[in-house]
Amino acid sequence: MQFGFNTALGEITLVLFTTLAPPAVLACMIMAGVIASRPLAFEARSRISHAIAIPLVVSMVGLVASATHLGNPSNALYVFLGVGRSPLSNEVFSAVVFLAVCGLYWLFSFSEKDRPRVHRVWCALIVVAGAACIAGIALAYDVGTIVTWHTPYVPANVMLSALAGGPLLGMFGLRIARAVCMHTRLSKILAAIALTALVLNVICLVAQNAALPHVANGYGSAVELVPFYGAMIASYALVAGIGVLFVAVPLWRGAMPPGWRFGVASALFYLGLFVVRFGFYMMHMTVGLGV
Repeated sequence: MQFGFNTALGEITLVLFTTLAPPAVLACMIMAGVIASRPLAFEARSRISHAIAIPLVVSMVGLVASATHLGNPSNALYVFLGVGRSPLSNEVFSAVVFLAVCGLYWLFSFSEKDRPRVHRVWCALIVVAGAACIAGIALAYDVGTIVTWHTPYVPANVMLSALAGGPLLGMFGLRIARAVCMHTRLSKILAAIALTALVLNVICLVAQNAALPHVANGYGSAVELVPFYGAMIASYALVAGIGVLFVAVPLWRGAMPPGWRFGVASALFYLGLFVVRFGFYMMHMTVGLGV
């Protein structure tokens, strides 16, 4: 148990990255998708474009945290040289591309000239770059030499966590921007997606936990590294579930929650997700005699 805890603590920057980034990227995609999918008045589009900074900053915090894992900034060059053949390099490259596309758009949104077509095309690019970023993060941890990670559960967990938390943060940004679409059925659909993805993610995590006793190497069983993984999953389900229902229940009753509720819901989700992501790094076990 202690060794697994120390392993995760040593990878805390990656824990933060995989906790913060995927849902935040999806939130950016949701907000950009609103702009790309419908004609909006200049003021309405500007408010949403400016508010996209909220999930953008969250994703940037995750990326900056992961960058400290490189030890020396000059090592970033070697990471980019592996694009196309290294899952880790693909992850970093896709994240940097997404942040560049989304960050430059945010700066461009302060232009006083109204260019609706440019905004819609650029936002469509954000959606594409965001999808590639989430896929890159999900696939980066399916490593053949790490027996506890080389399972279908690992990429599924990342994608489902993005689908569960992204709508909450996206709705928070749209609510802050006073987006008209937040007064339509879109908000109910996003809440339903968040709840469905959360339930599926918990099921996936439970299945992963059930498989741990059967995963072992010369060091021992994987379950010995994270014996309380079941409790971690339960904590995630409880705390994140409260967060989702905190906004979903009023929405389904026909009331639009105030913006602070979406912020609290996002914070609760992230708190629960952090616990299981920490447990994920605790179960790190390589082939042979290593952990």
